[in-house]
Amino acid sequence: MAILGTGTEIVECVRIGKMIETHGEQFLERVYTADEIEYCIGAANSTQNFARRWAAKEAAMKAMRCRNQGVRWTDIEVAVHPREGAVILLSGMAAEWADQVGIEKLHVSLGACRTHATAYVLATDELE
Repeated sequence: MAILGTGTEIVECVRIGKMIETHGEQFLERVYTADEIEYCIGAANSTQNFARRWAAKEAAMKAMRCRNQGVRWTDIEVAVHPREGAVILLSGMAAEWADQVGIEKLHVSLGACRTHATAYVLATDELE
């Protein structure tokens, strides 16, 4: 397995909370998928969950080096898998870009405390 890219991000939870408060559904629908919104709203610490996903999407874009490739925020989804924990799912331009550059899997680690959320992403050329 070769590592093709790495990305890391830290974000203040209060910043994401203010974006949601100020821009509401417009912000949520521009950045998060319907499944992500449903999951985060249903969670006890919804702002932290939204912030974790923001950090993961930023870290994934850095790891994939896809900033100016037409990738949308909603092309990158953070899901919770029962056995694997957090996983990143790609669609649209993100999936096309990953195919183009040989990225097979994005490995993600998420963290959060009351004030900050973090994410670290490795882009690799093998599924395992």
